[in-house]
Amino acid sequence: MNYVFKISVKSNKSVKKLIPHLNKLLTASEWNFLELPFLLMFVKRNSMNMVKVAPLKIKVELKSVPHPVTRIILVPENITMLQLHLTIQLCMGWWGNHLFQFMDYKNDPTIIASFANDPEYFYDGMEEKEAHKVKLKKAFFEMREARPFWYWYDFGDDWWHHIRFLKPSKRDMAIFELQEGSPTCVEAIGTCPPEDVGGVRGYEEFCKAVNDPKHPEYESFREWADIAEGSVYDFEQVDIFQINEELETYFESKSWKRKTAEVFAKGLFA
Repeated sequence: MNYVFKISVKSNKSVKKLIPHLNKLLTASEWNFLELPFLLMFVKRNSMNMVKVAPLKIKVELKSVPHPVTRIILVPENITMLQLHLTIQLCMGWWGNHLFQFMDYKNDPTIIASFANDPEYFYDGMEEKEAHKVKLKKAFFEMREARPFWYWYDFGDDWWHHIRFLKPSKRDMAIFELQEGSPTCVEAIGTCPPEDVGGVRGYEEFCKAVNDPKHPEYESFREWADIAEGSVYDFEQVDIFQINEELETYFESKSWKRKTAEVFAKGLFA
């Protein structure tokens, strides 16, 4: 069984304090997989100060790629679209080297949240809003009645992500409480395409070549992607432990509260 979360505790006394919360997260059979002192859960280290917060739950799906690439994420209900941009970057495995837009519709959008300072990508008569000034809950959940929306990353490779809201379960609420409101990836399927691979068509060629020694682009793709000799490129490998550690670090850093212009000027997590 592949758990998303883990915890380090110092004593059985600490574990007893956690039991009411773990009961919300685990079935009876799942308890058999727990080992002390390292329970396979992810809770803020040695902290029992639970925060009463409500999450929004979203499913992010990368469209038109040769294999499924999805992430299910719990985010604070007061999250801005800039914070969501950075959260998705970490969850997917992107590097944040390119521009982005959130929009209500892929064609003829009426809401656009972005860096908002690149006129080349403005829609005629449509003013883009700085992403840190737009809240996910108000602009996309409440005003649009939780309808799906789009996240467009890298206007050259054109990575389109379809985002829809899901209903948080009791388990989700307990996890988010234990996480003290930090964005949390609860499910991750599929390896994200390498940055700058050439969009969907480039990635399709990459997928065909990278594990096929007879393919004419086999060596060049593997050298470009820095893949170790003799290893097999795994299209399903996702390190969800690392994702959540990076999300927690980001949530607790000064980067979480930066404004759009600062991120645009200095980079994703500078």
